[in-house]
Amino acid sequence: MRRSFAVLIVLASGVSAAAPLAFEVASIKVADPGEAGPGDIPRNMDNSPGHFIMRNVPLRYCLEWAYDLKDYQVAGPDWIKSDNRYDIVANAPGASENDMRLMLQALLLERFGMKVHRETKNLDVYALLPGKGAPKIEEAAADEETGLGAGANGAVNFTKQPLSRLTFMLTRRMDRPAVDMTGLKGLYDFTLDTSGLGFNGNPPQDTSAPSIFTTVQENLGLRLEAQKAPVDVLVVDRAQKLPTAN
Repeated sequence: MRRSFAVLIVLASGVSAAAPLAFEVASIKVADPGEAGPGDIPRNMDNSPGHFIMRNVPLRYCLEWAYDLKDYQVAGPDWIKSDNRYDIVANAPGASENDMRLMLQALLLERFGMKVHRETKNLDVYALLPGKGAPKIEEAAADEETGLGAGANGAVNFTKQPLSRLTFMLTRRMDRPAVDMTGLKGLYDFTLDTSGLGFNGNPPQDTSAPSIFTTVQENLGLRLEAQKAPVDVLVVDRAQKLPTAN
């Protein structure tokens, strides 16, 4: 009786459940093994208005973009990281970037028969924190071109970049995630000596180079500190390697 009354209220008020956002047309297929270069980098993606394309991407990267996460915020079977790669091509005329993310979430869940859940994990991280004095970074000019390039002697030049771009690089090269906890939200120009930074937690080729902990402090006026921090994580409970037919 109570359920019928609720239904009558909904019908009388004209309220109806909104249909989930979906691409007009979408294709997912296993990438050609001979396809050049890994796809888990921004240049292998096109989300220009009305279009969505990812080439040669692992499922992990698809999930990162769909849910707006960093790579350390996606957990699941090892194969989602790199073993299997996919091409995704879809159309959604008039859709915003946020709509595209929601559409990709729905598409991945459906085509990969995926079950996911969110949880908070206490992870070992490197926290990027304010230093003792003013930070040695310059606010970028409004008309400046965004850029990232190699400088002299192992330096990296960041042009009109958020500090999250730095922590992204550090996460890829260190033995644990780097998390921006500076509170600095602008776009900045800065140069960092990375000659003492290895790859994937391995030591650098030049073992006499100053450590990244030293250069972050000296070059940027910030500090890197090892600590534990609560991190929101998307956990893939189940997913099939072959997506269902388009």
